[in-house]
Amino acid sequence: MSVHAPDPIPPAEVRRRRVRAVRVARSLGFVGRVEYRHVYAPTSGAQYGRGSEAGGDLLWLSAEAFERDATGNDFSLRAIIAHERGHQLLARHPRFETRLAGMPAAVEEMLASLIGARLVGAGADRDTLVDKAAGDLLDAGVTAATTALQIERWWALLGELL
Repeated sequence: MSVHAPDPIPPAEVRRRRVRAVRVARSLGFVGRVEYRHVYAPTSGAQYGRGSEAGGDLLWLSAEAFERDATGNDFSLRAIIAHERGHQLLARHPRFETRLAGMPAAVEEMLASLIGARLVGAGADRDTLVDKAAGDLLDAGVTAATTALQIERWWALLGELL
């Protein structure tokens, strides 16, 4: 993974970003370490890493997450973190971890987005994450009609499981 540094920011801003990231992650139920790294990386702003146990999981956010949030026309920080929390639930939730082992990446991305959408509740973040889920399936070559049916099916199932 290639990373490079954005323009420097004051140490107080780095601390503010870390505190905000931790606050949002905890409000969404994330378990483990939350880090902010003032770099650009090809992760769209955040990355979930599974540890040997939930307390050892890592959520790290880069400068891009805060820049995307600041524009107001892309993913909010809450939506970005909710998506990564979706990955954590897929990896850790007993109803998912055994059933979904070996799933294609597009399906995991779609499910992480739908789980995140359920976590954030109604509103713009939910809409953005549902749109991302649909986009991931469309990008994987699934037809629009099948994508709509899959999203509806998984949305209902996730409602029962979560």
